[in-house]
Amino acid sequence: MRQLFPDLTRVTTRFDREVDHEATVQPLPRVVPVTEADLAHLPAPVARYLRRAGVVGRPRVHNFVVEMDAELNRGPGEPWMQTPVLQVSFVDHPSRLFLLRTRMHGLPVSGLHQYSDLGASMHIRMLGVLHIVDAAGEAFTHAETVTVLNDFCVMAPAVLIDARFAWQALDDSRVLVTFHNGGRIVRAQLTFDAHGDLVDFSSDDRHALENDGDTWRTPLRAYREFGVARLASEGEAIWHYREKPAWTYGRFHLRSVRYNVPPSELPHAEQLDAHA
Repeated sequence: MRQLFPDLTRVTTRFDREVDHEATVQPLPRVVPVTEADLAHLPAPVARYLRRAGVVGRPRVHNFVVEMDAELNRGPGEPWMQTPVLQVSFVDHPSRLFLLRTRMHGLPVSGLHQYSDLGASMHIRMLGVLHIVDAAGEAFTHAETVTVLNDFCVMAPAVLIDARFAWQALDDSRVLVTFHNGGRIVRAQLTFDAHGDLVDFSSDDRHALENDGDTWRTPLRAYREFGVARLASEGEAIWHYREKPAWTYGRFHLRSVRYNVPPSELPHAEQLDAHA
């Protein structure tokens, strides 16, 4: 039986092994294009967003690879850490492998967020082996299901035509989405601007760790064409609390996105070295 994360495995080694495993168990099917008919069941703001993203006529998405530059901090008032990120995600059986590199106190730090049918985990290591953070369990997996939903909405909007998403229109610019992944169900509110671009994602279903807030938001901006779709290139990750000020802990700058990457072209951890 596969383990979620063997204690003695480096995060980079685990990332490489899991990319190879998911590529084996989730091979690319015959790719077919998204059609206008695929959008017919969506609320008007969502359908408009997908059209603006340019998904109609382009292939349905079964996996995607993301490279981004992030800035992260460990708490309000703490210094920002420059953090290149490499992410490999699979869609048909949602799997997310999010690898980061940064430095703390001048020492190299690697982190892996991992999500699959087995559950979710987060492991941060200094010098490859010293444990800084270890998180797992059902509450964490539920929270990370929201992260997977956010990824689909922001970086792979063609996925939103799938039957795993249920929709409720609130008005001309806001909708509620419910994502069913096996027995896990999470919800979020999507907000669109007057042009039809997704500008905010918020959910009350993501808190799992001690410092997590009541509502998690990712405001979005700076849309541009990435070749595979028109996407927001910049965003933030913000915790909102009922009894204290909000905390912006992440700023993200999308560098590249690729869809339906053949197994032989899926990246490994060494690809992150050039940006670390």
